[in-house]
Amino acid sequence: MLPNPLCSVLICTYNRSALLRLTLESLCVQSLDRDKFETIIIDDGSTDETAKVVESFGGRMQIRYEYQRNSGIASARNHGLFLARGNIALFQDDDDIANPELVSEHLRTHALHPEDEVAVLGHTNLTEALAQDPLMHYVTMVDQYLYSYPSIRHGQVLGFSHFWGGRSSCKRKLLLERGVFNPVFRFGCEDIELAFRLSRSGFRVVYNARAISTTFRLISFDDFCNRLFRQGRSGWIFSRMHRDPEVQSWAGVDQVAEWESLKPRYDRLVGAARKADATVRAKRKLDLATDADRPPLFDAYRAAFRASKIKGFAEQAREQEEMRSPGSTTRSAVSATDRGGVNLATAGMIEPTAASSEFR
Repeated sequence: MLPNPLCSVLICTYNRSALLRLTLESLCVQSLDRDKFETIIIDDGSTDETAKVVESFGGRMQIRYEYQRNSGIASARNHGLFLARGNIALFQDDDDIANPELVSEHLRTHALHPEDEVAVLGHTNLTEALAQDPLMHYVTMVDQYLYSYPSIRHGQVLGFSHFWGGRSSCKRKLLLERGVFNPVFRFGCEDIELAFRLSRSGFRVVYNARAISTTFRLISFDDFCNRLFRQGRSGWIFSRMHRDPEVQSWAGVDQVAEWESLKPRYDRLVGAARKADATVRAKRKLDLATDADRPPLFDAYRAAFRASKIKGFAEQAREQEEMRSPGSTTRSAVSATDRGGVNLATAGMIEPTAASSEFR
């Protein structure tokens, strides 16, 4: 049997077998010797060819496949952590291609910062085609809903809000001893909420711009609206768990008060942005798009995406208020969480009804 690896690459996946294949291919050509790292796939209830895809890599790398009933991203990540053997846990998305130096660069930064409390954030590029896409450009380089790399620099020490799942690594020991992901978060905030808890013990994140992966999956306009809606729901839960001003500021839940005025206009805002997105895409196909198309398109995106997130806040707030109402069997559980802190024993009481197993 091989000795314990230095690093465990943890990939949580759901019905993305074709994308996962490309991710695993990139891990087969890492500069680090393959006996120095392992790859663990947690299949969160897939119904596609995920198991067969993973099996096909059995002779090419140290790889382990585990299936679980669909439970969401936090549960899947915990499952991977408990199975991992490496000292470093590297969380990798199932639709990103790893640069050959990815694992080595994460390990290099951990060697420079051996303290248990130090995590590492890597850099995620877009493919050339995605970088030219108006929506992907907007969410990464303009209002930065997806990544916010333009505002940080290589080697910078960052706080809890930069522990981004799918491109970060940490000492596995720290999580096993101080706390793991809260399984109430099926999508969104599971990484930031964990990092906030750990920050009370000095947790911090070092950015390594040379630890590179590349996203190759296009996210559509409607998918992104849905993504922000779900993040709004998770953000509201996060804000109720921790009343700390930093959490409130990061989550932005004070915007929930705007929902009553936004609600009558919501479909119109989203429809206008969808139409603008489709128009610019059609012009791009005909090579008729110009720089002048971008400002009004970005304004439309901004209005629709902001409204989608606020809608998530409002719907989660409403559902939790209903749980508190007289006669609700979950009233005491909600109250326990409202007092602050993470109550894993009662985490299931705020299961987000619109949560999806699509991890990103």
